[in-house]
Amino acid sequence: MYTTTMCGASGFFLVLGGWSGVTWVFLRAVSLHLQICWQLVVGRNFMWFAQAFGWGIPSLGVALAFVLSGVSFRFGQTCHINHKNSLAVLWIPLLVFAGMTIIIQFATFGYCIKVYLASLADNSASTEGSGMPSYTNSIRTMTPKQAYRRVRRVIALQWRGITIVLIIVADVIFFSLVFVFQDTTVEATKHDASIAQPWILCLALNKGNKTPCLSEASKLAVGMPTIGAVLFLLGVNAGPAPAPSPGFSAKCARADCHCAFRSTDSGFSSSSAAGPWSRAGATC
Repeated sequence: MYTTTMCGASGFFLVLGGWSGVTWVFLRAVSLHLQICWQLVVGRNFMWFAQAFGWGIPSLGVALAFVLSGVSFRFGQTCHINHKNSLAVLWIPLLVFAGMTIIIQFATFGYCIKVYLASLADNSASTEGSGMPSYTNSIRTMTPKQAYRRVRRVIALQWRGITIVLIIVADVIFFSLVFVFQDTTVEATKHDASIAQPWILCLALNKGNKTPCLSEASKLAVGMPTIGAVLFLLGVNAGPAPAPSPGFSAKCARADCHCAFRSTDSGFSSSSAAGPWSRAGATC
C-alpha cells in the first residue's frame, strides 16, 4: 500500500465495505427490534444516531486496520489486510457485531413467536378492524390478538430487510472464517517449511509441472470451490444502506386514527444492508 495507490485504494474499499455492511445490518436489526419488541418510534433522533454510528465505526475500523496491520497484494490485483494484528483489528470485531446482530434478530423472532402463541390462547373479543394499535399505548394495555396483528403488519412491511440482514450476516461469518483459516495456513507454512515439502518435491520430480502436484498444493490453501463461493458472494453483495427513516407518521399516534401503510422499499482474501425503512403514508 506504500508503493502503489491502487493497492491502498482497493484495500481501503474492501475493509470499509466489510465494516459498513456489518454495521448497517446491525443498526437495521436494532431498529426493527425497538419497533416490534419495545413499541418505540424509530424517528429522527435514531436516524442521526444511525448516521453517526454507521459511518463512525467503519471509519475507526479502517483507520485501525491500516495503522496496525496494513494491506498488501494478497488476492491477484486486489490488496487485502495483512495477517499481523488482523484478528484484533478486523476479524474479531466483525464477528462480534455479526454475533450481536444474530442475537438481536432471533430475540425479535422469539418475541413474535411468543405474541403469536399468546394470540392463539386469547379468548377476548375480536378486535378486527381496529387498525394498528397506537405507539402511545403500552404493550401491557394490548390484548394478545392486538399485539399479534401489530407485529404481523410490521413484519409484512419489513420482511425484505429481515432477509437481507440474515443473508449479509451469514456472508460475513463465512468470509471471516475462510480468510482467517487461509491466513493461519499461510503463516504456518511460512514458519515451518516442512509442511510444503511434499509440494516442493513433487515440483522437482515433475520438472516444475504443477498439474500433477495440485493434490499436494491443496493442503496449503483453501480449496478452489470455497474461494469461488467467496468471490461469487462478494460480487452479489450490495453496499451499505442509508439510515432507517422514521417508521410511522406522527399523525398516527392517536388511538382513533386509521392509517393506511404502504411499502416504499425502494492475496488470498477479500471482504466487502439492508434496504431503507418503509415510510408510513398515513391518512388520518
